[in-house]
Amino acid sequence: MVAAATIGLQALGCAGFSVFFLFAAAHGATLSGTSHLMFSVITATFGLGLGCVARGLWLGLSWPRAAAVVWLVVLLPVGLAMVQADRGLVGGLVLGGAVVGIGAVAVESRGTVRL
Repeated sequence: MVAAATIGLQALGCAGFSVFFLFAAAHGATLSGTSHLMFSVITATFGLGLGCVARGLWLGLSWPRAAAVVWLVVLLPVGLAMVQADRGLVGGLVLGGAVVGIGAVAVESRGTVRL
C-alpha cells in the first residue's frame, strides 16, 4: 500500500503541474503558449500512466511493479540535480519519495498475484 500511495501522490503531482503549465501559458510566461501546452499534455500523460500504475499496485497486480521501479529510479538523478541546484528541500523530497517508493515496491509482497 505504501508503494501505491507514493506513486499515487506523484500522479497527483503530475496532474497539478499539468494545470500549472496551462496557467503559466495563460499569464504570459517566457516560453510560447505552444510549449506550455505540450508540457501540459506530456505531464498529464505521465500523470495518467502513474495513476494506472498506482491503481495496479493498490490492487496487488504484478505488472505495475517494474513500471514503478523504473519511474522511481528515473527520479533519483532528478532529485540529486535539484539538491545540487540549491533546491535542497524539493530535491530531498524527490529523493526521499523515490527511495521510499523503491523500498516499498521491493518489500511489499502479495499473497495473491493477479495479472
